[in-house]
Amino acid sequence: MSHLFDERKKSCVFSGYMASPKLRAGPLAAALVVLALFVVLAAAQRVYVYEVESDVEIAEDVPHVPDISWRFGEQLLVVWVPRDVAPGIILFTNETTPIPLYDRTYFLLVVPADAQPSHRAKAEAFLKTPDGTYPVVFRKPDAGILYTTAHSIEEALTTLKQIGLQPEYRGKAELKRIDTGKGDTDAGRETAATPTLPRWPTTNSTFDVYGGLYFRETAITKTGLVIIPVHGTRSACINLPYAAYVGYDAKSFTLGTSIRGGAVDADLIVYVYKISGGYCTYLGSQRFRLANRTRYWVSLINPTTGVDQLAVFLMLDVRSFSGQPRVGVNASLIYARTYRYGFEVGEFAARVAGGFGVRREVRRVVIGPYVAYDGYVAQTATSSLTLTLATEPVNGVCKDLQVRFTINSRSPSGTYTYRGRHLGLCIYDVYLPNIWEPSFQVEYFHAKAFGGGLAWVLDVEYTDGSTPYVRSIFLRSADVFRYWRWAEQWKTSPGVIEGSWLFPFLSSAFELYAAPTEPIPASGVYHGLVTVRTNTAGQMFRAILSISGRYTYPGLDRAVYMKKAEVDIAMPLSVQRLYAVGAYLMPDYQLSSIAPPGWVREAFDVKRVVDFILMLAGVVWRVSGLLGFATGEGLKSAGDSVTAQAQDYYTARITYRRGWYTNVASDTIIVPLIIPSLSGRDTPTELEITRICLDGICSTPGLKAYVQPGTGYWSLVVVPVKNWMFRGQVDSIIAYEISMR
Repeated sequence: MSHLFDERKKSCVFSGYMASPKLRAGPLAAALVVLALFVVLAAAQRVYVYEVESDVEIAEDVPHVPDISWRFGEQLLVVWVPRDVAPGIILFTNETTPIPLYDRTYFLLVVPADAQPSHRAKAEAFLKTPDGTYPVVFRKPDAGILYTTAHSIEEALTTLKQIGLQPEYRGKAELKRIDTGKGDTDAGRETAATPTLPRWPTTNSTFDVYGGLYFRETAITKTGLVIIPVHGTRSACINLPYAAYVGYDAKSFTLGTSIRGGAVDADLIVYVYKISGGYCTYLGSQRFRLANRTRYWVSLINPTTGVDQLAVFLMLDVRSFSGQPRVGVNASLIYARTYRYGFEVGEFAARVAGGFGVRREVRRVVIGPYVAYDGYVAQTATSSLTLTLATEPVNGVCKDLQVRFTINSRSPSGTYTYRGRHLGLCIYDVYLPNIWEPSFQVEYFHAKAFGGGLAWVLDVEYTDGSTPYVRSIFLRSADVFRYWRWAEQWKTSPGVIEGSWLFPFLSSAFELYAAPTEPIPASGVYHGLVTVRTNTAGQMFRAILSISGRYTYPGLDRAVYMKKAEVDIAMPLSVQRLYAVGAYLMPDYQLSSIAPPGWVREAFDVKRVVDFILMLAGVVWRVSGLLGFATGEGLKSAGDSVTAQAQDYYTARITYRRGWYTNVASDTIIVPLIIPSLSGRDTPTELEITRICLDGICSTPGLKAYVQPGTGYWSLVVVPVKNWMFRGQVDSIIAYEISMR
């Protein structure tokens, strides 16, 4: 097997395996590489580690000390560790577990022990340590490492040793910004209003859109070069297997890494390519020292290079490993997008409702996790989280209760004090006045880089610092998170629509957690999901619903699948001839028809649907049981039905009923819709999900989705790859067809 690299054209030609395009084969090159690695590994650099309190929140711009020089340039390494760990409850599993609370003003900073900074350098802040004072400026990282996360200071020191450093903990330090009168304060954050959004974006509006790329977890079984393949079956380029499609107008690109099951000493190599005529042309590469729970910034993808259609290819250069390590990598991106035609933007809404028994002392309450759906449009996140806490009185008195709202236990969105009403128990009406948009953006970006979800973590205590005994929590039906979402990573251009838009894409999604009964310990929770996909003109099915629902009983380790569902869809056209068919989505992602004849069959590869497991820092294993939609054995018997019935001229109700004797181990049905009134439309058509009832748990989300026009547009052909695919197709070339026998 061979790998050829044309230095003149900077392009790769593959014949069976991958190798670094920056290294030519030969004994001299190999010897130089070995020698270089030996020098690096043999000379572990001494570093000082400081436990820092900061008046600067660290996010994408990290501290640098001007004029120092070490293997990370002028950059100081940031390691997040919990400010504290306290007992908490994961509400939807009713489990008590230690919940860490991180804080973007509390972290470890790693400084080279021999650093000699210039005190004449212009500074934005000063780092005051037991060993001296360092001038600090903030910018994107010289060495690409945005931050590492650890569960403790001890774990952080171990991680630093694993990447070739010799750390010494030196105590507490202070990072204080030079006062300019423009500082970001907690008071300013708490008075920041939730964005006031128009009901829908206006034509030619330009947005920052957040999304992700997903790579397969890779087992490390050898040293040397190891490919990290992209999820899916299609490469972005004809000549580059396993490459991930980035697309046009990417402004920022970061990677998140995780290592489990062992240890790995390796470099992560990122190759960036321009796509032209379906082929990849090499632009450049970056190499990072691999570390667990670490996020990297890839500077080669930026607004200048992003004007082209880009792809990335990942490899590991493994020096050694122990155990049976598996390396996970995901990417988070920001795109520039212009809303031109009226169908590119949909919505995501995450909702919660019901009462949850607690009956224990808790300091923290986790509400979530919810899917961090790709396509978040910046500055559109809202929340109307409202709950009632019932606590035991303390010596007959209802103490004042203080609640700090954080997203994913990391980024704050305000601290508020509530007075209780004495009604035998102490009743506190707790509501979130606003959501701090910068915190949401930081946590969304972090979630995409690590394949994670979004949750509220409430830090609850009395104002005297004591912990309440919570009897129950009742959550009113409200949006926990809601935002506009760009339907796919593809863009649109003036006068044309790229060809990938002509295949089914996810427009909007609604996710629900609910407690359907009176709150009792170890009760079940209901998890539901409704998505709307729109289909190209010329296909019989113009909209495709997926409806999922299950009761999960964490304490009993069992689930009960959805028995009845109703979804009301409204549109500004007649629904009188709207028709629905249905099929179960089975564990192997095949479609099994609900009733004969076989109305629906997969036309290409619906079986390659991907569900990504959500993660929440420190508690991922406790929530994973909530999230496995479409599990089971297969179709056992018939008797179920899917129907569509007009409620009025503009509204249709889609109803699913599971038969008395049906034993189908699937919690998801796929419902393609025939909508004759959409035929020939030359403008997008608005669909609104006005009502959803899953097993009697009802909500009125007002969720909007848009169907592409049927005529009047040219289309361009671009790379037919689909990356934004939670419960969606890996490839964009998917069609639903009827098969009548």
